[in-house]
Amino acid sequence: TFMAYCPKCAHPLKIWNIKAECPYCGVNIPNYNWEGNLDADAEKAEKAWVKFRKFTGNLKSALFGNLFRIIRFAFTFLPLVVLILPLASYSLNLPFFGDSSTNFTLLDFSMNTLLSLNWGSLLGLMSAETLGSPVAMLIFSILLIYLAIVFGVLNFVFVLLKAPSLKAGANIVLCVLSTLSFAIAGVLFTLSVSQIGATSTNFIDGSVQFGLFVGIGLFGLNVIFNVLINRSFKKERKAQA
Repeated sequence: TFMAYCPKCAHPLKIWNIKAECPYCGVNIPNYNWEGNLDADAEKAEKAWVKFRKFTGNLKSALFGNLFRIIRFAFTFLPLVVLILPLASYSLNLPFFGDSSTNFTLLDFSMNTLLSLNWGSLLGLMSAETLGSPVAMLIFSILLIYLAIVFGVLNFVFVLLKAPSLKAGANIVLCVLSTLSFAIAGVLFTLSVSQIGATSTNFIDGSVQFGLFVGIGLFGLNVIFNVLINRSFKKERKAQA
């Protein structure tokens, strides 16, 4: 049975070899090649420091390296203002919707309407022959708005995660998804209200509002910012190589 090897002669040491000297070659094991070990430790510490300086330097450069990057960082979370902006106006005349509002804001809907909805009755309308398709579009349009916000929050997270590596590809994808989610949600809501209005059971009427276009515009600007920033990141990475 042995616990380790002698660093000089590589002879296996028994569990009872507790002296500082190797019983086979006599070298002092704790002090063997201490200068070389000290140099190795110093080299490791230097590499770790260089890596840390590069990490912090890239983080600062990616977020605040110039005015354009500062603007891009500010616009990363600016689109979340759509939480309090009216995305649509609507009126309802079905009891299972509970309290309704003339304006649809995501914050108000989440806090005051979402949990009060009779989702069983609402989902049941999706199986109706006439209302099934427009109701499905209506529900999907609301889900897309939430997804757009989720993508927006992830965009902010990935700005921080990818800054040290000077990359913005994930941010481009997330901002494109947010922009498309808002745009498709507006189209689906408009089609849904139009198709429901053409039926005898006209339980909802409404139209999209400026908040939706603000969301599309702000996330669209984020796409442009991230595309341009990603190009400058590539040049910066090449200069560091």
